[in-house]
Amino acid sequence: MIKRKHIMLLLEWYDYRIHRGVAQVARQAGWQLNCPKDPITNEGFLKDWKGDGCIALLQCTETLEYFRTHKIPLVDLGLGEHKLPIPRVVTDNREIGRMAAEHFRDHGYREVFALGPGNVRMYQERLDALQEFMEEDGGSVTVLQTSENMQRAVIQELEEIANQRNHRLEELSLGFFAYTDVMAAELISICLQHELRVPENIAVLGVDNDDLINAGLTVGLTSIDSDQEGLGRQAANVLRSILEHPPKKSKPELIRHSPKEVVVRRSTDCYAVRNPLVSEALHWIQNNFHTGIQATDAAEAMGVTQQGLQKAFAVNYTRSPGQEIRYQRIQSVAHLLSCTEAKLEDIAENCGFYSVDTLINSFRSAFDTTPGKYRKMKREERAR
Repeated sequence: MIKRKHIMLLLEWYDYRIHRGVAQVARQAGWQLNCPKDPITNEGFLKDWKGDGCIALLQCTETLEYFRTHKIPLVDLGLGEHKLPIPRVVTDNREIGRMAAEHFRDHGYREVFALGPGNVRMYQERLDALQEFMEEDGGSVTVLQTSENMQRAVIQELEEIANQRNHRLEELSLGFFAYTDVMAAELISICLQHELRVPENIAVLGVDNDDLINAGLTVGLTSIDSDQEGLGRQAANVLRSILEHPPKKSKPELIRHSPKEVVVRRSTDCYAVRNPLVSEALHWIQNNFHTGIQATDAAEAMGVTQQGLQKAFAVNYTRSPGQEIRYQRIQSVAHLLSCTEAKLEDIAENCGFYSVDTLINSFRSAFDTTPGKYRKMKREERAR
């Protein structure tokens, strides 16, 4: 009889996407996968478990003590402060911070607000990166004293900040970065309870792109897709490599798994510009860049001269009308390259470029690589 390897996925919480990613590798490797969903009873599962390997989030004291005393091939999904010499596969929090900063900057936000990270290392890493990349372009991040458990305190603190700036909170347009979708959903709920408009008063960006959380929101949540399924798959592949080629000595390797993209929904569908002309022009450009428009077309659509629109953009936004059109086009190209196998001719036509050569030159200027190499890089990232 063929002996199957018995593998446990042991999380402090249950995420079906991580489970699905691990299960994909388990099927390929012929593993019997066990995934207890109740973290309270993890100790009981471990007590009688006779397995060959484990993928775990090592935060619970009982779980940690078990693996300190049982030498079982193990991969950690967390950033807990333990000294076990094992590989970790975790989300690339620096890249999440960079993507958040870029998203807010692209919508005109020069200042972004965030809760205090508390003692959560994952939140701290995301905040540090957000601050770094906002400041890189002359922006800033204001960290509130309120931490994870928001409730009324976060609104009170924002109201105090607005008063210090001689405004009411209802008059401002703020960008808010939440470390997780759970936190973002709570913030949206609190805003709506206090009759604050999302995204007009507070634009909210979350992390994880959790479809179950989004299903319960009346305002769709823009979120960075951290690719939890890919994270599970990569962790399982690391464990598979350990089982098939046992190392002579375990080593504490840290592997960062890249997030996918910002999935844009209603909660940030707003530009942080107080000039109504610029705000309307930005939305018009966003909806029409793919048709081959020029800056003159944007001005005509707004009923103003090109010089008048350029002047308004110079005072109220970070790019000129022409730069915004080119930016929207090239970002659309990057998205299509990363998630489709469409030909460059079709991508050029769908993104408003007159020729493939123009697309390639513009893409190389923006991304410092060719469309072909970019697509190959994204394909390799998805395969990890």
